[in-house]
Amino acid sequence: GGMQRSFRFFFRGTGYDEKMVRELEGLEASGSTYVCTLCDSTRAEASKNMVLHSITRSHCENLERYEIWRKNPFSKSADELRDRVKGVSAKPFMETHPTLDALHCDIGNATEFYRIFRDEMGRVFLKSNPSREERRRWRSALDKQLRKKLKLKPVMRMNGNFARRLMTREAVEAVCELVPSEERREALLKLMDLYFQMKPVWRSSFPARDCPDQLCRYSYNSQQFADLLSTTF
Repeated sequence: GGMQRSFRFFFRGTGYDEKMVRELEGLEASGSTYVCTLCDSTRAEASKNMVLHSITRSHCENLERYEIWRKNPFSKSADELRDRVKGVSAKPFMETHPTLDALHCDIGNATEFYRIFRDEMGRVFLKSNPSREERRRWRSALDKQLRKKLKLKPVMRMNGNFARRLMTREAVEAVCELVPSEERREALLKLMDLYFQMKPVWRSSFPARDCPDQLCRYSYNSQQFADLLSTTF
């Protein structure tokens, strides 16, 4: 209502896999009505409210809910009991710290890069405000190229399999075939090369052991990556 607001965001991520978190914390599988491993939202609630969520689940609470699920001390019906325990159906046996899991990191990155690929094909840097119709044409051309070169079918909403295939050197080379400017092609290849160098570090649980060389270059690469994004793209 015209009031000034300030926001602070805390991003945490160590690359947990969602299936692993559900197994360790005793939650129902990923098809569950309780869609989130961080809060108690159901699918219906999450679809209506995309913003106002906070991390409310904890290992201790999951243990307490499991005991309620196991003993049913209040003699609830099956549906009432399930609603009370919010998707806990097995004994949690290892604590996980709340994070954005690796799958959704991949999906988020691929979503942004899909937009970059689309805009580079349409040479958006030359246009101040391209129309929706223009963007739709660029997207159609990109989807057609990905289907032709990678046999990658278009998707309405980014998923893990599409994201993993999109973020490969093969996909970038296919996209570059449709980027008219050689200078922009080189910049795009450089951006993706930096991404491929950084990815093993944030996907690894023990980067110092698994990819020490990439870890040493990570700070420099991330600065280069940010500079390239903020200037060229």
